[in-house]
Amino acid sequence: MSERIERMADEGVRAARVALRILELLASRDDLGVTEIARETDTTKPRVYRHLRTLVSMGYAVQHHGSDRYARGPKLLALARVIDQSAEDGLIELARPVLQRLHEVFDHGFNLSLVYGDSASIVESLPGKGLVGITVRLDQEMPLHCTAAGKLLLAERWKKDRAMSFGKLQRFTPRTIVDPAALQQALETVSACGWADAPEEVVLGINAISVPIHDHRGELVAMVSAMDSIQFIPPEAPKPLIDALQEAAAELNARLAM
Repeated sequence: MSERIERMADEGVRAARVALRILELLASRDDLGVTEIARETDTTKPRVYRHLRTLVSMGYAVQHHGSDRYARGPKLLALARVIDQSAEDGLIELARPVLQRLHEVFDHGFNLSLVYGDSASIVESLPGKGLVGITVRLDQEMPLHCTAAGKLLLAERWKKDRAMSFGKLQRFTPRTIVDPAALQQALETVSACGWADAPEEVVLGINAISVPIHDHRGELVAMVSAMDSIQFIPPEAPKPLIDALQEAAAELNARLAM
């Protein structure tokens, strides 16, 4: 009797693992077929089909009409939104003391930007200590080609897709990079050195330096930036500031990898 109970318990654990793996696959792909899922989960197609029918009935998966392919259902999408929101709040809480320590050492303003798919926005900002302050708008999509944080995101996308098109690049100042070839070269430099700047590229007289924050999967999720007048963050970026930013990024990367 006890052996039967143990076998049933083991089967229950295996079934739960397969179901969770199917949810992970649905969350990470646009759609999948039964054969693909069976291969990824190392199980049989009939068993995968039974799991999928259960997930469909519960709203966690949907079957494309007239095909054997499945995609994320409304409940899985809703769950993803909740998780994303929680992760966003958690990252801001993690970054706040790091920004504050940077702010205690340097007189510059410091920002935290978050990545939202193919866009990025500043979500947290500490103003500089200078006589003339710089104010940034929170939660507003930033131009990627002429901001330090935006270049980090573009550089990540460029590494993954060298054929990507930048479209028409808007000019904000005489120093804005609007030539695609020049932008590609700039992104190669960003990838090689691991940080980005944008001296007077979006606003005359203003420079910023940004470093990337990656999650446990190695995905770019955020950027920490220093911002100030070109008088205080010159085009020849100060090494002590770059080192401090990269140390801050390393701390956050380590926390997110836990």
